[in-house]
Amino acid sequence: MAKIVCVLYQDPVDGYPTTYPRDGIPALDTYPDGQTLPTPHDIDFVPGALLGSVSGELGLRRYLEDAGHTLVVTDDKDGADSVFDRELADADIVISQPFWPAYLTAERIDRASNLKLAITAGIGSDHVDLQAAIEKGITVAEVTYCNSISVAEHVVMMILSLVRNYLPSYGWVTRGGWNIADCVERSYDVEGMTVGTVAAGRIGSAVLKRLKPFDMKLHYTDRHRLPESVEQELGLTFHPSAASMVPVCDVVTINAPLHPETEGLFDDALIGTMKRGAYLVNTARGKICDRDAVVRALESGQLAGYAGDVWFPQPAPQDHPWRTMPHHGMTPHISGSSLSAQARYAAGTREILECWFEDRPIRDEYLIVAGGRLAGAGAHSYSEGDATGGSEDAARYKS
Repeated sequence: MAKIVCVLYQDPVDGYPTTYPRDGIPALDTYPDGQTLPTPHDIDFVPGALLGSVSGELGLRRYLEDAGHTLVVTDDKDGADSVFDRELADADIVISQPFWPAYLTAERIDRASNLKLAITAGIGSDHVDLQAAIEKGITVAEVTYCNSISVAEHVVMMILSLVRNYLPSYGWVTRGGWNIADCVERSYDVEGMTVGTVAAGRIGSAVLKRLKPFDMKLHYTDRHRLPESVEQELGLTFHPSAASMVPVCDVVTINAPLHPETEGLFDDALIGTMKRGAYLVNTARGKICDRDAVVRALESGQLAGYAGDVWFPQPAPQDHPWRTMPHHGMTPHISGSSLSAQARYAAGTREILECWFEDRPIRDEYLIVAGGRLAGAGAHSYSEGDATGGSEDAARYKS
């Protein structure tokens, strides 16, 4: 029997919900490219419930305990005295989320002698040292596509919020004001602007499709160029690199995975080549942007706004400068954890577990590392190497 350690984010401050604003979520059968949604044998949850927090347990406890396995669920993940560190020593499987990542560093992997499988309940497994997983023969899997559209919707919301100066305008209302001039002095239309995405995979392509009706000029860069038919359908302009694309853009959205080649990509030099007053939106990974370079660009006016859903480390320490920098629209990594998305990534996590315990192949599109190499979606999206270092700062959040 296996020991599974599941690291999930904390319950709401006023307690786990007993009711929800809506009675359910729309039923989907396939994703836009035809890939089917997760297909576990069964689920022990109601779609639309809060599954990603500790009390939700991804709906896994009954299934795992009925099969004789041990499930440990915690939100205490950072620091040498954390529950995660203590329970990891004899864990066979670790389940974590990008939103509240349990950083599986090389040091932690070395101490976890029984660890055979690391599952990301969501998309993006960069909180696992993929190089160490390759070297130790650990399988890494994630629920590919489960929340790609959720994130794409969040990107569009952030672009509109920044360009139309929505958040400061909302603030005037809540403070009892009617300060129209203050609201519109930084407000523009997106119509006619040039927007470029760094990476045009599932999320980046979905963003472009959703922005086309706004009559924006659409640009992209990606290591895998899109088919000519797609470029023509959406009116896309391809660039061989981010460096060649960002100087022509009014808005840049980052939708690339984090790996050694993208870590720190948006530094002072690259941001300095962008149009003065451009907007930068990052729902990919915090480490793709140099933290202090973003702050400097907002303070100088090189960037007119920065909206992000991702930080490093996560959770961000209370004194993280992105909390207080000017003209930002930060959220605490919620774009891919809507109640709709949770139903999909919980079901996908169970599907992966069922395959593992029944000795059936895990879907190729779910695999990141297998058999001592990058595999499946991982071979398409990642590069070998480590991008998880420095996560010790997350422990500061607790103090």
